[in-house]
Amino acid sequence: MSTRIAVLGYGFIADLHTRAAQAAGATVVSVTGHRPEAAAAFAERHGIGRSGSDWAEAVAAPDVDAVVVGTPNSLHHPQTMAAIAAGKHVLVDKPMALDTDQAAEMRDAARDAGLTLCVGHMWRYREEVTDLRDRIAAGDLGRVVRTRGYGIHAGWGPSGWFRDPALAGGGALIDMGIHAIDTVRYLLGDPTAVRVAASIGTGFDDPAGVPADPRIDTDGVVLVDWSDGVRSVVESGWWQPVLEGVEAETEVYATGGHARIWPAFTAASPPPADYDHCALPMYAAQMADFLDCAATGAQPRASAEVGLEALRIVEAAYRSAAEIPGRSS
Repeated sequence: MSTRIAVLGYGFIADLHTRAAQAAGATVVSVTGHRPEAAAAFAERHGIGRSGSDWAEAVAAPDVDAVVVGTPNSLHHPQTMAAIAAGKHVLVDKPMALDTDQAAEMRDAARDAGLTLCVGHMWRYREEVTDLRDRIAAGDLGRVVRTRGYGIHAGWGPSGWFRDPALAGGGALIDMGIHAIDTVRYLLGDPTAVRVAASIGTGFDDPAGVPADPRIDTDGVVLVDWSDGVRSVVESGWWQPVLEGVEAETEVYATGGHARIWPAFTAASPPPADYDHCALPMYAAQMADFLDCAATGAQPRASAEVGLEALRIVEAAYRSAAEIPGRSS
């Protein structure tokens, strides 16, 4: 019998996770969200039997084996904890929580219950990313000295709950920069961060006239010193004028040369109009890993520890930026 999944949320990321689950052979039995009519439309679109607004009832249902949490960030902790308490495996989108205390509690609860907790750091499942990771591990580039990563939207930025600090926990850094942070960490073989410094601000505003909120960062630069001696610069932002690299792009500077994940995609040479960067295959690969680990007890590539370390770095970056006189973060 295929794994039976309850999906929480009906937005962009829930759509991808639902399609990934179906591609991986799982059965999505329900979808819930705060607007029942939107949940019903989502269910009809994906052929899901149940929909509604009561997520607590959904995660406790006896015909559910696993839960996918694709809701606003502020719900990740309570929904994951409820699912674990109900004996369900969980795939929660990134960031796994609003802060590291919540994230550690989620990790510990899943571990103590013998359940799988996977975090939505899907770039670890992208073929191009893994290819560069393998080259680095094999020594093809020599010793890596530093990296530069990108988590940026050019000419665009999200709206709605993404711009509410109580729901999102931050702005472009926790939304986009966290992807670049985790991607470089994966490329380097998952070292730990020994020092984090950052400058974060609200320099790029929504051109549609949405008032800037000093609590919501739209631009940032993060410097990470890793335990393996490599130094990384990560740029995050919304509403940037150009892209120097697509989401999660990482340049690697090493003693034996330079490489980047997607060598053709820069401001001077952007992706073709029909290019799908956040493509379904990496979500399906992540879902397959999650389902396999739920069945075997192995740790997923995007484990709770992975999600916790990425969030720890983001948290440290926000603290560092707050220490700059006169700078909001």
